[in-house]
Order: sequence, then structure tokens, then C-alpha cells
Amino acid sequence: MQSRGFSLVDLIGILVIASLVAGLVLPSLSASREAARRSACAKQLQRLGVAINQYHDTHSILPTNKFGPGGGNRISGFTALLPHMGYESLYNDIEAAKWQNGWRKEKVEDGKPVLDADGKQIPGPYCTMIPEFLCPTDPVGFDWVPFMLGFNNYVFSHGDWITGQNEKFTRGVFTPGVWISLEAVADGTSNTLAMSERCIGTEHDPLLSASGVRREIQEVQERINVKGGVRLDMKEAVSEDLEKQDVGMCWKTAEDGYFIGGENINRRWAGTRWADGMHFFTATNTIMPPNGQSCAARTNDQSPLLAPPTSYHITGVNSLMLDGQVRFISNDIDCGGDYTGKKCVKEGQSPFGVWGAMGSIANTKQVEVK
Repeated sequence: MQSRGFSLVDLIGILVIASLVAGLVLPSLSASREAARRSACAKQLQRLGVAINQYHDTHSILPTNKFGPGGGNRISGFTALLPHMGYESLYNDIEAAKWQNGWRKEKVEDGKPVLDADGKQIPGPYCTMIPEFLCPTDPVGFDWVPFMLGFNNYVFSHGDWITGQNEKFTRGVFTPGVWISLEAVADGTSNTLAMSERCIGTEHDPLLSASGVRREIQEVQERINVKGGVRLDMKEAVSEDLEKQDVGMCWKTAEDGYFIGGENINRRWAGTRWADGMHFFTATNTIMPPNGQSCAARTNDQSPLLAPPTSYHITGVNSLMLDGQVRFISNDIDCGGDYTGKKCVKEGQSPFGVWGAMGSIANTKQVEVK
């Protein structure tokens, strides 16, 4: 008997079935990959948590996220953690270079750039890309090239407080220029945020899918994603004068995850200098919800900053508690309701709900630091 080949109807049926299977399987695979990246991201935070607690065991205090003796008094807390993460030699290089500014790219000895045999400058320690500082979900972290300052997806918590340029007060764990001990954390280490995520600033926007992140980047001119971006020159929203401060003005600058209008937005600084302790590069606060909008009072990188954690995990952010545990915090966490007319407080209950309380080391009273 002669066998019969596939008819056109058979082929169409096979193609329909194949497309249906692909439609079911591919989103599941994409979601699985994102779940794996999110888990890897959480493990990076856990390692930072171990380093923070080892630092405290060694020094009986927590590191600060902005200190000297050099570097314009803005060396970041990441630098202090390096010896506790297996990067002792890198720490020694930074110390040997006499604590150069966290934005200095070239290697320095005796105050002068070091040159190679061809008379060219050599990348310095701050150009080191440290895998533990990067979340695999953020594709921008893979764009690094030599002689570019090292990136970071993780940032230190200033709590429910907008820290001023030279201010030595926050309600969070990592007060700029101030070292505190765990004894000052009245709310308990399991209830207090230490670090979270922040998308690296870029002039491009990652292409997002419904179930995860496609690992390529596209230029978006018309709409600017709040992730990695900061609206500048918001003097009243982020005012250091509590009488004038109104964080609700920052809330109104974005809609559905995108800034309204494209003017006065910086997309170049967030997460682009792990060694720089200035707020723009290595800090976050618990005022706006996770993956919400960021605002700065001025246009320079020393400006007071309102900057919530952000990530490409779609529904929330990984967050490190001070006891070393990592929690996934939803974008929908209670932030105290309507932002209209709201401002930070130096003492008392956080006006920013559960999220604000999670950032504060003492949600019911002011903690004096020296």
C-alpha cells in the first residue's frame, strides 16, 4: 500500500498546534528565567548582609555610606565592605592611593596618574566591576567597558528621610558621615531595611515583557521610565526646610511608571559609581513606593534626593533587612496613602506607612547620633 503524505490541511493543523504550544511554553520559560535572576539578585544582597554584619562584629559599629578621610568625604560604604567580601587587595589599592575621589577613573600614585609602557593611563580601582554589586535582571550592568567606573545595583538605606547635602542625620541605618551600632536600631534588625535595589541610570530603556525582561535595550525618546531616572530641580518637593517640603509634588511628576514630560531628567548617575557615597549613586529612601519616581532638589549630584528602590523584577524589589534576611517588597506596600502635602518628620510615627516604618531605625522616637 502506498503511504499518503501530509496534506495542506494537516500542515496547517500542525502549525496551529505548534504555535499554541509555543504560546504556552515561552512565557513560562521567560518567567522561569526571571525567577532565577531574581533569586540570584537576592543572593547577592544576602552576601552584602553577611559583610555588613561581619563589619559590625569587627568594629562594633555599622559602616556609614559617606566618609573620608579623602575622596571629598564621599567614599561609599561599599569600600568599607570590600575586605569582608574577599576584596582585600582592592581595598589596599584604594588605601594606597590615599582615598582618591570616588569618581576618579585612572590609577594614581603619589597624587599622579600611573602610565603604562605606551604612556597611557591605567584604570584605577574604582573602575573594577564587582559581580556581587550587580543584579542579573538589570541588563545595563552588562554594558560596562574598560575605563568606566564600576556599577552598582544595590544601595544603602537612609530610611524615611531626605538627606541634605552635608547633613549628618537620617532616620535610616546608614547615616552619611555617622557610624551607629546595632544597639541604636530600636525597631529591631529584622524589621529595619539595610539595603535595596536601584536600576542603573541609562540613556536607554530596557525592553520589558509581561513576564520578565528581554535582555536588550532600546532607545525611548517619547516616554522616560522612572527606573534609573531622576527629575531634577524639584526644590520644594525635596526641600531641606521641612516647612516648605511637599513630597506630593514629586508624586505628581510621573504616571504609570513614566515621567510626565522629558525635561529636567537625569538618567546618567544612579548606580554608576559604587565607590561614591553621594546620595545619587549609592543611597535610597522609603518614602515613594518601590519602583516609584525619584526627585532631586537641584541639578548637581550633591543635591538632596528622594529616591525609592527600583528594579526590573516588575512587581517589586529585593530588600535586605539588617538581620541579613532578604524580602521581596511589593510595589503595593502601604506607603501611608495620599502624598499631598506630606513631608518627612524627625521624630514620631512615619507618615509613609509600613514602608516608611521599615526604613526607620526607631519609628516612634528620634535617635540622637554623634
